[in-house]
Amino acid sequence: MPRIDEIDRRTDVVFILFYFGEQIRGVTKVQKLLFLVEQETEFFEEYESDVAFNFAPYKMGPFSEHVYEELHFLLQLDAIEAEKISAHGSEENEDTDLSNKKFEITPKGQKIATELVDILDEEYQEEIRKLVAQYNEQPLRELLQYVYTEYPEYATESKIKEEVFQEVS
Repeated sequence: MPRIDEIDRRTDVVFILFYFGEQIRGVTKVQKLLFLVEQETEFFEEYESDVAFNFAPYKMGPFSEHVYEELHFLLQLDAIEAEKISAHGSEENEDTDLSNKKFEITPKGQKIATELVDILDEEYQEEIRKLVAQYNEQPLRELLQYVYTEYPEYATESKIKEEVFQEVS
């Protein structure tokens, strides 16, 4: 495998996300984490022209079809693996083979991701690591509340907005 010398694809960003997250519970969370990388990091400002996911408002907030494409690609590459999770909870049903799955980086994916992270400036490594540590551990409901509150223009098409903000008893 040739050495990686630059970050120039959306796939690279997903690898970096999984490097720091290791396991991400649900495609909706993957969507929101990548959205926050785009919104809240200087890393994205540096690489935007090459790696933009082009998020748009959709049924569960910010959505990009490119996220599904990248997950399928990484699954085919055996860089990540998917495992079914319980049916309760809010997951998108747009793509049934990715719904209700948790995704975990494989040793092969870890090797590629390590090469990508190694070429990243330390400041970008740190900001993505902090972002993933902060938001990946949050329950999906809290993450959605944050995204909908901070980026209301991406919540305009949400079918679950009221549910997300309902009091939990």
